[in-house]
Amino acid sequence: MKKNNFFWFWLLTIFSLFLLLLGHWPIGKVIQSWLGKPVLAAEKQVYVFKLAVGRQFAFFTSSRRQEKKIQMLEAKIRQLAVNQNKLVLCQEENEKMRRLLGAPLPPSWKFLPAKVIGLSGRMMINKGEKDGVKKGMMVVSENILVGRVVQVSLHDSFVELPSSPASKIPVIVKRTSAAGVQARGILSGRPAGLVLGNVLQAEDIRKGDLVVTSGEIAGWLPDLLIGQIDEVLTKPAEIYKKARVSPLVDYKNLRIVFLITS
Repeated sequence: MKKNNFFWFWLLTIFSLFLLLLGHWPIGKVIQSWLGKPVLAAEKQVYVFKLAVGRQFAFFTSSRRQEKKIQMLEAKIRQLAVNQNKLVLCQEENEKMRRLLGAPLPPSWKFLPAKVIGLSGRMMINKGEKDGVKKGMMVVSENILVGRVVQVSLHDSFVELPSSPASKIPVIVKRTSAAGVQARGILSGRPAGLVLGNVLQAEDIRKGDLVVTSGEIAGWLPDLLIGQIDEVLTKPAEIYKKARVSPLVDYKNLRIVFLITS
């Protein structure tokens, strides 16, 4: 193997010297030109190939840089969307807190904001035992009752809404144009909506009257708005009359609520 390499080395060296010496004679220049054509052609092909490879490499490098820039921009857009969502939630929470502070509620009450993270029959919020949440706590949006905590875990809790079939809330009926209490009753959840029952026939309730928690039974705080009478259902032969009630808040659209902690 070494002998073959040595042979080809000397052969190429002698051939190179031969081409160099040919340049000193006219006939040699012709021969040199003839022998150099394949070399020039090969050099041209090598040059063209080099240019093509260079362009391909430059295109590949540029494409990689563009792809990285696009990925960085997409990451920034995603982060901006996250920040925007956080800002909207903070603004919404601040606005609700501002309205809550202006609501006609006892100044001694203390509130804990919570984010709604689920709604399927019961509302799920992102506050639990680690935040001091306890079973039975009232949940409000401004001065409107959203429900009562019925189940607590370490990091989240479940809230029973007034529209739940298991919900039964002692309430009073108030009229904006008159002082005092118009009637007393029990507000229950039904598949068709809220229903006010156990209202004596002699008591005067009308469409538009407000339904408010009475606080007469332990575990329910007083003076929290729930809904407004939409239709009175009365049958003179019966002892009690009923009424359909529309909630004052759309539970499905709530994102921020407040627990009454004190």
